[in-house]
Amino acid sequence: MGKIIALAMPKGGVAKTTSAVNLSIALANKQKRTLLIDADPANQCAIAFGLPDDPEIGTLYNVLSYLQSCDEAINTTENPYFDILPFKNISYEEELLLSQFNSDTKLFEHQIKPFIGGYDFVIIDCPPTVVGMTENVLNIADSVLIPVKSSMFSIAPIPKLLSRINKISSNGNPNLHVEGIFLTMHEFNTRASFSAKKELYSLYPNHMLTTAIPKNSAAEEASFRKDPVIIVEPNAKSSKAYEQLAEELIERNHSLDENTFQSFADTDNLNEL
Repeated sequence: MGKIIALAMPKGGVAKTTSAVNLSIALANKQKRTLLIDADPANQCAIAFGLPDDPEIGTLYNVLSYLQSCDEAINTTENPYFDILPFKNISYEEELLLSQFNSDTKLFEHQIKPFIGGYDFVIIDCPPTVVGMTENVLNIADSVLIPVKSSMFSIAPIPKLLSRINKISSNGNPNLHVEGIFLTMHEFNTRASFSAKKELYSLYPNHMLTTAIPKNSAAEEASFRKDPVIIVEPNAKSSKAYEQLAEELIERNHSLDENTFQSFADTDNLNEL
C-alpha cells in the first residue's frame, strides 16, 4: 500500500484545500498514482475542480453511509494517474447523520482503507477540526501534512493538532507521524512572513519542510475560475512550488523506504549470527 497523507490544520484560511488539490495533481504529474479524498463536508475539493453537484457522481458521503463501496465511488479523471473521491453538498439532516457515522472511529478503516491499496499516494483533505471526521482520517493515515499560513495567528493551533496526533499514535495507530509542516501564502519580502517562518523553525525544527508556497495572484484567480492553478497556470510561482513540494515528499518517502529496507536487512543479518 502507498502512503496515506492527511492534510490537517484546526484553522481555516490556511490554503489547506488548495494545497491538497494542487499537491495531488503535482504528484500525479510525476507519474505517481494519486487519489485525492475530500473528507471535509464543505466539499471544497469538488468546487476547486468545478465538479457538478450530480447524484451520479460517487462521493465519500455515499461510502460512509453505505450507499456505495469505495471502489464504486472513486472518480477517474483525464489524468491517468489522478483519481478523486469528493464529499457531497449535504443537507442539515445528512449532516446530523454524518455526526452519527463519525462516532464509529473505525469507519474509515472498514469503508476506505481496504480499497485504496493501488495508489502511491492518498491525499486526504480534512476539515479544520481535530475531532470527528479528522480523527477518523487520522486513524488510517500514515502521516499528517500541516499547512501553515505565514502569520502568527496560524501558528497557535499547531500544538493542539500535534497533541491529537500523539494521542492517536499512542492509542491505535502507531504508524501515524508528522510528515511535515510547510508555509502557505508566504511573502518572502515581508517582516511578518519572515517572523512567522523564524518562529516555526524555532519551535518545530525537525518538522519543517524546505518548500514554501508563495502568495500568488494566479492561485486566487484560479480558485474563482474553479480550476486548480497547477493546471491552468503551470508556470505560476505557486504551481512551481507545489511541484517542488511533491518532489520533496517523493524524495522523503523514497529515503524512508530505503531506510526501512535497510533495517529489515540488518535484522536478517542479526538473525543469521
